[in-house]
Amino acid sequence: MYYKLLILSASFFLFVSCDGFQSIDGMIVDNETHKPISDVLITDFKKGDTLGFTDEQGYFEIHQIKGFPIGDKELTVIISKKEYILDTITFINNENRFVKLEKIAEK
Repeated sequence: MYYKLLILSASFFLFVSCDGFQSIDGMIVDNETHKPISDVLITDFKKGDTLGFTDEQGYFEIHQIKGFPIGDKELTVIISKKEYILDTITFINNENRFVKLEKIAEK
């Protein structure tokens, strides 16, 4: 009986302490021209941390360690660039998105 309790306890603590790998990617383009937008800032909505930028082709990849077994499997990001209206998007792990950003109207 003691061994069963010990094994059960050890299994529980291993499960609780396991981290998960989160990966999202996508492409960001201009809403009107459909051309890729480079150097778009991607920020973690909850923490405010910078996660990365798009490359010259408008492509981005985000990889991070999260505590999935108990934590969120979603990642909400803020996508922003000067001259464009920022967007907030929620990704599910391993999701790929095609994002269109709209330019701020000139006055």
